[in-house]
Amino acid sequence: MDDRRLSYFVTLAHELNFTRAARRLHVTQSTLSAAMKALEAEVGAALFARSTRSVSLTEAGWAFLPRAREAIEALDAARAAVEPGGELRGPLTVGMLQGLTVVDVPALAGEFHRRHPRVRLQLETSRRGTEGLIEEIHHGQVDVAFAAANLDDARLRVVPIRTYTLQVIVPPGHRLAGRAAVSMADVAEEVFIDMPPGFGQRTVVDAVFARHSLSRSVLVEVTDLTTIPAYVAHGLGVAVLPAELASVAGEPLRSVPIVGEAPTWTLGIVVSAVRRPPRAVYAFVDLVQNNIRADRVF
Repeated sequence: MDDRRLSYFVTLAHELNFTRAARRLHVTQSTLSAAMKALEAEVGAALFARSTRSVSLTEAGWAFLPRAREAIEALDAARAAVEPGGELRGPLTVGMLQGLTVVDVPALAGEFHRRHPRVRLQLETSRRGTEGLIEEIHHGQVDVAFAAANLDDARLRVVPIRTYTLQVIVPPGHRLAGRAAVSMADVAEEVFIDMPPGFGQRTVVDAVFARHSLSRSVLVEVTDLTTIPAYVAHGLGVAVLPAELASVAGEPLRSVPIVGEAPTWTLGIVVSAVRRPPRAVYAFVDLVQNNIRADRVF
């Protein structure tokens, strides 16, 4: 089986758009289309469902994707065994959370590229946060991700980076601003600023309210955790956030501990525990600690 076609397939499965995939691969769309038709003929199944507006993986395509990635990695390992220096090569897709700065990702990517120039590094930010990144890891679309790591999933392996303790963040002059601590019942009637469902921060906070059999109203949802304090500062609502974020908004917000519990969530590096990751994953993870920024909250 032609490893070039496998590489094209993996890229198109990731982009689900012929124009973007062809641009990433530095080929024409007609070349990419012809390669995919040839691959589908070779495996005897349609891997993509195509329409005039969209491209999606078929059931066969989803089943074929992790095997294609494994085949590419096996070929890479075979070449490395006989090449001087055993250079890493092939694609590496890294999932990101929007607003992440505690890891200096540009510096990390630059260091990785200098060490492993034959690896095609792709950074992807999920619009659905941790939930979307984990789904893509399970489907083999992402090799490794920075994500919320409070995960009860035996199919995943996690390397923790930083754990955050959550407190209630309120604007100056708020009725709770002078309290030494608050209960979840104290804030249940407030309007909240939070992330959309599926994001790690939101999942943890929703679980806290559920444990107390409480509901709440979320007025504004944003996908960048670091922007929430600014909305609180402008009086649009309160939030449950890492206490360190209370100083981000430019004016002194008040962070109030939660009575009886200190809910936490952990930022970590997440990889599949059931599928052998590409060798490039280990090389990438090894460099992360060199690029942690102690002066950044998230």
